[in-house]
Amino acid sequence: MGESGNTNNRLPLIMVAGHHTEEAIERFKNLPGCRVVFAEKKTDMRPEDLAETEIFVGIIPKDLPPQMPKLRFVQLLSAGANTFEFLPEQVVLANAYGAYGDAIAEHLLTTTMMALKRMPEYLKGQDGQVWQLLNDIGRIEGSKVLSVGMGAIGTAYLKKVTALGAIGYGVRRTIHDQPDFVEKLVTPDGMDELLPEMDIVALSLPGTAAVKDMFDERRLRLMKKNAIILNVGRGNSIVTDDLIKVINEGHLKAACLDVMVPEPLPEGHPLWTTPRVYITPHISGGFRAGVNYDRVMERVFSNVELVLEGKPPVHIVDRELGY
Repeated sequence: MGESGNTNNRLPLIMVAGHHTEEAIERFKNLPGCRVVFAEKKTDMRPEDLAETEIFVGIIPKDLPPQMPKLRFVQLLSAGANTFEFLPEQVVLANAYGAYGDAIAEHLLTTTMMALKRMPEYLKGQDGQVWQLLNDIGRIEGSKVLSVGMGAIGTAYLKKVTALGAIGYGVRRTIHDQPDFVEKLVTPDGMDELLPEMDIVALSLPGTAAVKDMFDERRLRLMKKNAIILNVGRGNSIVTDDLIKVINEGHLKAACLDVMVPEPLPEGHPLWTTPRVYITPHISGGFRAGVNYDRVMERVFSNVELVLEGKPPVHIVDRELGY
């Protein structure tokens, strides 16, 4: 851990957590009118620095705020923000909303096409050197696609699939700003009427209490028998045991899960071996694509500069909504 920039102790102190590129570190060091300390791990966070920190960048451990009497702003590197309810009310919390939208939408598009074309089964056939022609190969053109969650991710996904000829529908907490590529937008109360018509249902929901267990056995059975469900939001929006049950009974063409309950999925869990369930280990977002990191850091620096100038940051998290 090290301190850089102006060492005037009256300047606000920024603590930057996690691993960062040399370019980003230099940019932090060159921020005017502040002091900056870097803490790649929690053990690097010295008590004397915590006591002076006014701005925190990164994932803040739950037990630290009581040691940070001057803390006034936390900037997350993630879009998800529902697990930071422990922060004092006076601390402003902002997320990286929008930074991951296109990348995660591409993941959704990839898994959509993979399931429609039954590619996992063909690849399994290749492993076994089996020449097998499969039926029930779907097309994205003409498919009805429901995005449950119309934030940056869900909106970007619908834009991509409708560009390929799908018909887009959306579920949003409140009806506003309906994009011209969306056929119909409903609130969660109207979702059940749409589900029986949908070929593809994509979830990009936050992990809040309002959406917990939203897709239970009843809702999963409302979907077409040959529909596809995808989840890149939080695992708790689908009841895992119910999903396993309905798929084992032949309902749903496929489930493509980048998030699930529990995580990490333990060895031996029945979800691993449930037919037509395709699992990725929560990798649709994050910094695995370098462009994601760059986009996140642009939002970070913009917000930190605003706060240093005494201006309100953007993408402030509503503590009650969790995003």
